[in-house]
Amino acid sequence: MTISYRLLAGLALTSAVAFAQSANLPAVPATARIYKPITLTLTSTGLSFGDIFSDAVGGDVTINALSGARTTTGPILATTGIGNTANFTVGGKRNASYAITLPADGAITLTGAGAAMPVKTWRVSVAGGAPAPTGATGTLANVAAATQLFQVGATLTVGISQVDGDYAGTFPVTVTYN
Repeated sequence: MTISYRLLAGLALTSAVAFAQSANLPAVPATARIYKPITLTLTSTGLSFGDIFSDAVGGDVTINALSGARTTTGPILATTGIGNTANFTVGGKRNASYAITLPADGAITLTGAGAAMPVKTWRVSVAGGAPAPTGATGTLANVAAATQLFQVGATLTVGISQVDGDYAGTFPVTVTYN
């Protein structure tokens, strides 16, 4: 009887040793990539359609995102003063790609003395490139203080018999790393 207990105890000890074995790797790589936070700064007074003279029919006034030129369609009688793009500087991780998101057509209106006027056909010109719709992308410079400039233009729809007065509004611009 004593022998069988020793034999069983020895088998249990051998089993425990077999299961207690393990494997390891002495050096497992671990990495991290640090990005500078992306920044956005308005470097102008914002988007301005200028002074507009309209008649009883209305029409559109467009600010070109690249040139800042103002054009009209429909029976807009005249424009005076200065119209201009909204100018921005985006900064962040050098050589990183980013996307620009602008409002949907009609989501933003200019309000004032009369009916609200919708803003549509948002366009962006990145680093002097051809105007592109919302979702345009850019790539930050490959330098320590990586920045890039872009301009935003759009089209304002002036209503039929729009009441004279000052009209204003705001719009969001979002930049995100790709």
